[in-house]
Amino acid sequence: MNKVVIVFFVMTSIICDKYNGTTLTGNWKLIRYHSLTMGTQESEPSNIPRSIVIEFLDDGHTGKMKGHTVTNTVEGEYELSEGNKMKTLSFGGTKIGEPIWGHRFWNAIYSATSYERNTNKLFIFFNGGGEKMEFKKQ
Repeated sequence: MNKVVIVFFVMTSIICDKYNGTTLTGNWKLIRYHSLTMGTQESEPSNIPRSIVIEFLDDGHTGKMKGHTVTNTVEGEYELSEGNKMKTLSFGGTKIGEPIWGHRFWNAIYSATSYERNTNKLFIFFNGGGEKMEFKKQ
C-alpha cells in the first residue's frame, strides 16, 4: 500500500511540474526588460503609479489575458504551441496617459514569440527572441 501512495505522489509531482512548464496560468507582475543582444536590462521605474500586472489563464494551448498596465485596463488572447512557442492573437484596451514602461509592454506582448516559466518567474521573449520580459508571480 505504501508503495502505491509513493508512486501516486511521484507521478502527481511529475505531471504538475510538466504542466507548470506548459502554461502561463497565474497572476504575473512585469519587473524587468532584458535585451539579449545588447546584454542590458531595465527594471521597473520607481516613479510609476502602479505596476503592470497581467493574469494569464490557459489550457496549455489557448488562453486569455487580462489585467492592467501602468494607467489602463487591458485584455487579450494568446496561443501556445510545442517548444514553448507563444503568439498573441489579440490584445487591447485604452492607452490613455500610458508612460514609456507601459507602451513598451504593448509592443512586446504583440511581438511575443516564446516563453520560459518556472514556479515564480515567467519570461516572455519578443522581437524575434532578441529581448524578453521578466515577470514575478503574484
